[in-house]
Amino acid sequence: MLDGLFPADVATAFGDPEEDAKALFPEEEALVLRAVEKRRREFAKGRECARRALASFDHGDAILLWGESREPLWPADIVGSITHTRGFCAVAVARSSRFVGIGIDAEPAEPVGLDVARRICRDDERASLSSLSDLDSALAYRLLFSAKEALYKCLYPVTRVFLGFEDVTITFEAGTFGARVHLERFPLPAGGNGVRGRWRRSGAHLVTAAWMERDSAALR
Repeated sequence: MLDGLFPADVATAFGDPEEDAKALFPEEEALVLRAVEKRRREFAKGRECARRALASFDHGDAILLWGESREPLWPADIVGSITHTRGFCAVAVARSSRFVGIGIDAEPAEPVGLDVARRICRDDERASLSSLSDLDSALAYRLLFSAKEALYKCLYPVTRVFLGFEDVTITFEAGTFGARVHLERFPLPAGGNGVRGRWRRSGAHLVTAAWMERDSAALR
C-alpha cells in the first residue's frame, strides 16, 4: 500500500499494531515502561517496521531511541518518520545524503468534526479541498490534517521549529500536494520550497508522504 508513495530510494515498511511485534531492545523498552498497553504495542510495532525498512541501508539492528519531542533518533546517515493509527503502522527512511527530511502520516478514513475542521483549515485552502472530488468534505479535512502532520515530521528534525496548522498552506492536486510555510523566520527557503508530497486512500486509512531532497534544500 506504500508502493509509489515516496521516491524509489526511500525504504518503507508497514504493519498492524494489534499484531505481536518482535521484542524491543532494553533501551527502547525503558522508554515505554510506564505507558499504557496500546501505546506499548504501537511503539513496538513501529520499531519493528523501522528495522525492516532500515535493513535496506544496513541498519537492521539499530536501537531507536527518541529526542526531546519524542521524535525517533535515526542512525547518523538516515532520515525518516514513523506513524501509527488504529490498525496501521508505517515507516519511511532514506539516506541523509539524498534527503534533508522525510515525513509520513496515516489517519483513519473517517470524518472530522466541524470544530476540528475550522481549526486546521486556512481560508486559502478551501478551494483546494473542494477539488478533491474522490473524498467527501469531511474526509478532505482529515486528509488536510494528515498532510500537515507529514510536513511537520519532515521539517521539524531539520528546523526545530514548531508549525501550527495556521502556519502552513497545503495545496492538493490529483494524488499530490504542495506546501507553503508562512513564518517569516523559518530556516528554510521562503515558502518551504523543495518540499514535495503525495497522498492516497487505502482501505480504511488515508496516508500522506512529504519529503525534501538534498539538492533542493539550499539551507540558509
